[in-house]
Amino acid sequence: MTTTTDLEQQARAQAASLGRKAKSAVTEKVREATDAAQSQAAHEVQAAADAAGAAADAFTRGSVQAQAAQMVAGHLEDAAHRVRALDIEQTVQDVSAFARRNPLLFLSAAALAGFAAIRFLKAREPLHASLHETGGALSPAHGGTRHGTS
Repeated sequence: MTTTTDLEQQARAQAASLGRKAKSAVTEKVREATDAAQSQAAHEVQAAADAAGAAADAFTRGSVQAQAAQMVAGHLEDAAHRVRALDIEQTVQDVSAFARRNPLLFLSAAALAGFAAIRFLKAREPLHASLHETGGALSPAHGGTRHGTS
């Protein structure tokens, strides 16, 4: 006859096994998504490098513009290579270790990055939304006059 303790141990072992399987599945999905994002980022940077190279070819050979575009293309090519070679897991471990050693600096940098991202996103809002909020938009319903004017 099985005792309650035996059933408890079996249930814990089963739960631990399911937990390991779930963690493994999630880890694999995250790795796949990370690899896809890394590949896409490298592709985008490479496309920008190719465009800069084409722009360099469009200028007179040896001109300042051609040299500048070629230099940009070279730097973008290097960046694409670094993105392809980046070990995401090692980078995450490095950032985690840095955050543990310097929590205040890490949190400050994260807050600064958050504020910068918000400002960037706000700057990308459609022009008409910005004009409407300031009351400076032309209103078709008012014969094209400015809000607040007669």
